[in-house]
Amino acid sequence: MDQNRLLMDGTKIQYHLEALAKWKRGETVYPILVEISPTNGCNHGCTFCAYDYINRDNTFLDADRLMAVLDELRELGTKSLFYSGEGEPLLHKQLTEIIGHAAGLGFSQGLNTNGTALLGETMTSIVPHMSFIRCSINGATAEEYAETHRTKPKQFDDVLRNLEAAVAFREREGLETTIGVQMVYLGQKVEDIVAMGRRIKSLGLNYFSVKQFNEHPRNPFKTDFDRLTDDNIGPITALSDDGFLATVRTGLQSGLEKRTYKRCLALPFFAEIVANGEVYACGPHLGEPDYCYGSIHDMTFTQMWDPANRAKVTNYIDGVDDLDCECMPNCRLDALNRFLWELENPPAHVNFI
Repeated sequence: MDQNRLLMDGTKIQYHLEALAKWKRGETVYPILVEISPTNGCNHGCTFCAYDYINRDNTFLDADRLMAVLDELRELGTKSLFYSGEGEPLLHKQLTEIIGHAAGLGFSQGLNTNGTALLGETMTSIVPHMSFIRCSINGATAEEYAETHRTKPKQFDDVLRNLEAAVAFREREGLETTIGVQMVYLGQKVEDIVAMGRRIKSLGLNYFSVKQFNEHPRNPFKTDFDRLTDDNIGPITALSDDGFLATVRTGLQSGLEKRTYKRCLALPFFAEIVANGEVYACGPHLGEPDYCYGSIHDMTFTQMWDPANRAKVTNYIDGVDDLDCECMPNCRLDALNRFLWELENPPAHVNFI
């Protein structure tokens, strides 16, 4: 695969024309993507974590109930599952069973992980079923990594070895799983970031993504460094070639501007299931009742997605006067909302294509 065809920002909703047509007709649309938090526990404590405000009581999502919901979601038309959310997904002891079940149903699957448990049978059981694995390494040196992740410096090299082993396994098995690293920019030296990118490239990974820090209103962590500019982005992206993508997610800077849309239109296309079984409209508002559709332990997903049940959430969000005050910049659904708003509010003379 040409790594430069990887799209880190923006939206891919334009490739789901059938769902868009149903949405335009006012019909019920089921989520194309469902994010799953297998657990709210984590073996790291990243200083900037958007979910630090959540009570981490090491809750684990019930595997049997989740797999029954996955059966239902596949029938409803959901296409992809992303394991991420509140904690470290690989801490769930039945995650390999869940992923195997989902693979049998034909889901596309992605994983966000800190990589510490991506080894042994866990790694070999998961990699064949993943469209992509994204590993969070938020430091360009072992010392920075330990300070940010609040762990031991040794784990920096441990995680890189795990990724190297995953790449070797992928190559032996002839798999197409995309494996990459994402680093949140927290003021690291550009020369250290470039050196880190070179090391990641040498391990055979597909990409290295540097993400601008996205402040969450409920996390007290603040920063006082300048954002990356074109002058220092260049040396990072220069690492790219046909087999490796090095990118700085400058698209996220659009969140510094006011939103172009007046309402959140993206809700029908996405849902997030958290460790206690509750289902939310989006990640930045986990734990907030106004954004919770209900629990998979109390109803089927079909019942939950009934417009009458979802109305308690959609009516609340539709009533928000200023989304810039209610929602964090660069939310997961921002690019999708921008697309849908344009679709709902077209410019003049649309026939002149």
